[in-house]
Amino acid sequence: MQALKHNGRNLEMARKCLGLIRDIAERGASSWDPDEVGYALQELSQVLLERTGTEDILFEPVPADQIEDLTKLYVELDFVDSCSQSLYASHGRN
Repeated sequence: MQALKHNGRNLEMARKCLGLIRDIAERGASSWDPDEVGYALQELSQVLLERTGTEDILFEPVPADQIEDLTKLYVELDFVDSCSQSLYASHGRN
């Protein structure tokens, strides 16, 4: 029973984390300021990378027009998005 409560708390915290990622990404995506766009993208990337166990700082906040390989990043994110859409569709969600 204790494990079930713990899993429920983790699920709720994971949803809260995704909500924050969504909010940060939305602010970055709606901004016309290259510094704000770059900050959102680079900081989210760094925080998510740190969750893998690395403490190396690989992403410095820079204006969006100075970030390299954004096309490659877009292709990878588009793949994750399509997989996520398929997963949700297979579970009867939108």
